[in-house]
Amino acid sequence: MAATTAKKSTTATKRAEAANTSTSFDFEGATFTVPSAKKLPFAVLEAIEEDRSEVAIIRAIVGPEQWATFRNLATDIEGFEVFAEQVAAAAGFGDSGN
Repeated sequence: MAATTAKKSTTATKRAEAANTSTSFDFEGATFTVPSAKKLPFAVLEAIEEDRSEVAIIRAIVGPEQWATFRNLATDIEGFEVFAEQVAAAAGFGDSGN
């Protein structure tokens, strides 16, 4: 089942990237929206270039409002890893590096 969900998510992400539109996903009851890769904030590229932490990169991708939403979910490190994978996939990066 997880492979099917991942495949659907990847297909939707590829379509969104080709159309230059955002991708949304649900995590622990909250909906998050990530722009296509070329529409991400420049801060994402800076965070990657500066080899900053995965947390800094994910925070830059989702932006301050959605980051606050994620933080309010009070998840654990394992939950962050799942969230990071979903953000990376939605942004068109595939694997978050975990």
